Amino acid sequence: MTREIGILTHSFVDAYNGQTDKIYGGGLERYLYDLAETIREMGWRPVVHQLSQCGPFRKQIEEIDVIGYDYRDQDMVTAFNRMGSEADGKLIYASFIWHPIQYKNGSIGICHGINWDNPSIPAEHKADVARNIQGAIRQLKRIVSVDSHFLTFCRSVCTFPDSEQIVLLPNAVDTQEFTPEEKIQKDSNRLHILYPRRISIERGIIPMMLATDRLLIAYPQVTIEFVGELIEDSLLTKTFRLWLDAHPHRDRIHYQAYTFGQMVQAYQRADIAVIPTIFSEGTSYSCLEALSCGVPIVSANVGGLNDLIIDGYNGLLVTPTEDRLFEAIRTLIEDLEMRRQIGANARATAKAFDKSIWKAKWTRILSDYVS
Repeated sequence: MTREIGILTHSFVDAYNGQTDKIYGGGLERYLYDLAETIREMGWRPVVHQLSQCGPFRKQIEEIDVIGYDYRDQDMVTAFNRMGSEADGKLIYASFIWHPIQYKNGSIGICHGINWDNPSIPAEHKADVARNIQGAIRQLKRIVSVDSHFLTFCRSVCTFPDSEQIVLLPNAVDTQEFTPEEKIQKDSNRLHILYPRRISIERGIIPMMLATDRLLIAYPQVTIEFVGELIEDSLLTKTFRLWLDAHPHRDRIHYQAYTFGQMVQAYQRADIAVIPTIFSEGTSYSCLEALSCGVPIVSANVGGLNDLIIDGYNGLLVTPTEDRLFEAIRTLIEDLEMRRQIGANARATAKAFDKSIWKAKWTRILSDYVS
């Protein structure tokens, strides 16, 4: 029996920008990295099969074999189906579950959060998604959902006799690594706000930029840091860079893309973290990591963020508009005692999502699968 588990995904190493020697710095990629580690610890060999916009490739990244499938001359679903037909061993379909994929029967699927919750998406498209999800349920042995919203969606629009076919298993954080105890000392008269997200539309970069304009005018003691990957040559990236370079308060705005290992330092420097997602969100790694570091959070009331944030207890939960974000951030800026209390509750919350719990549950799921 081949002791290999194939992980099928649209992204792992950075095939967006042609940098296939590094893992792309997003939540999906972090999840698959941790999943591959769990598979290795069980004595199996993880192989990541991913779509590529920069040609076919084969790599080994930190003991993980990665195979890239060029899809520039075909649609993504056809390319994804080709990956499934060419991959060996047991398979985990780790993305694209909302598309009409032809699954290898009896495999495992993962839903990393509903991405069709954008209210501007046509109703016809959302109906197609429901049909595609029903097809996935029919073909897959089990689907792991990172938030309660996908589970509720399936119960509402799909039919399946086994109530345990869809497993709720939220994302996790290493609470031993992401700690508040080693906070970097800083000027008490300065306030540092962190946007720990990819520079993308769904992650709320536009309302965050607009709120930033107002915050920097209203509060001269505030600095704001954007930390997250971007896709070069995209219109959004060009817009962000133009905004950044021409900003009248450029000296108080910072941008840098950190590695996974460097992110803990970014949280430890922060007084407030903002998670302003407008659609397509599971249980956000950024939110979990900020919670674990005891950072008070302003969070959008979108997707799996509602599974993490209790408004007024471990963060402020708002509709992700410019005005609502600005008002919530302003509340935390002006109330030191609220920041301290929310930060303490944030750390306590994170312990319920510790990585050891996640790994133990995934080990049980995989043990059942490979047996």
